[in-house]
Amino acid sequence: MPTLAILDEFMRKTIFSTTVLVLACSGAYAQAIKVGAHEGASDVWGSNYNSGLKLTFSGRVTGIVKTRPEVGKDNEVTLLVRNKVGGTYVVDVGPTWFVDHQVAKLRVKDTVQVTGSKVMVKGHGIVLASQIRVNGQGGLVVSLRRPSGRAYWMGTEIAENLSIPTGPNVLSGNFTGFGTYTLNNVPYASGVLQTPNGPVTVDLGPQWYYNQQNAEYHIGDGVWVVTGPSTFTVGQYGSIYPSYSIYRGPQVYTIRDENGQPTYYWGQ
Repeated sequence: MPTLAILDEFMRKTIFSTTVLVLACSGAYAQAIKVGAHEGASDVWGSNYNSGLKLTFSGRVTGIVKTRPEVGKDNEVTLLVRNKVGGTYVVDVGPTWFVDHQVAKLRVKDTVQVTGSKVMVKGHGIVLASQIRVNGQGGLVVSLRRPSGRAYWMGTEIAENLSIPTGPNVLSGNFTGFGTYTLNNVPYASGVLQTPNGPVTVDLGPQWYYNQQNAEYHIGDGVWVVTGPSTFTVGQYGSIYPSYSIYRGPQVYTIRDENGQPTYYWGQ
């Protein structure tokens, strides 16, 4: 079945609304878009992810669509990937606001290796991608989900029986103000934290990511911030602590993994 027919049949019968926002059957992938604040990121089918049903396959991207599912508020990026024997996989990548900001870009005719979990949605099989390698071994990698299946664009979570971290790389205090700084032409959010040793500035992540999280902080909020071993200096903004995770009550906002890799940018 031709690519357009597969897309039309899939969207008409299953999980998407009938409005196709972007259909890229040739040429470059759409440019990144600016987004406003949301009430928290969503993961439309994340609850269906089964780490015990993972698969890895290779193929060529024959179609890219951006649509709004019947559930959820974010537009989703979906790939059609044709494998070597002629079969076509429908691959859910993630929300456009996250995918469009990644270092590794996805384009029609790209050769990709997809790892993910194959699930059934309304009787149709789709692959929830956890990682996509673009253009073979040595190509850029888009990481989308943790091994558990939790999406990287979901930066905040509520943790039961939360244990407050301790150690030399943990700052505690109250927010006294908020601001922005620019790094590599990207605007970032920051907060001024009054600690027992004085005020410090902590990173809250790029605005395009922070604005999508359910992590709205206010002056006076008490938090614990797990940071890196050293600060970084950004011109007129001075020294800034790179936040790994921020704890406030039962909520945890994760910005970097334990190795310092930002969870919002992938493309190694």
